[in-house]
Amino acid sequence: MEKRIENRIAFYEKKIFKSKYFWISLFFFIWMFFFDTNSLVLHWKFKKNINKMISDRDSLKRKIFLEGNHLKKLKTDPKYLEKLARERFYMKKEDEDLFVIKKN
Repeated sequence: MEKRIENRIAFYEKKIFKSKYFWISLFFFIWMFFFDTNSLVLHWKFKKNINKMISDRDSLKRKIFLEGNHLKKLKTDPKYLEKLARERFYMKKEDEDLFVIKKN
């Protein structure tokens, strides 16, 4: 019984592979998946590129927000402005001496 079923399956497999419709369909799907201008490979690459651009956009939005807060703080808080000028640009008042100590 099993051998008969196996023979029948083998017969249908041979029949399918000899069919021109099978080969035309196979060629069509291969062409559409890999070689067409709208292939799945290109869609996958574009989707990957879009996701990268979205993550870049989100990180840049975060940076813009942080810089906006920093700018607002610089414009409104004179103590913060003075602190920043002293630490980053080594500025001093008229009656002060400034000593810069560098660590190796």
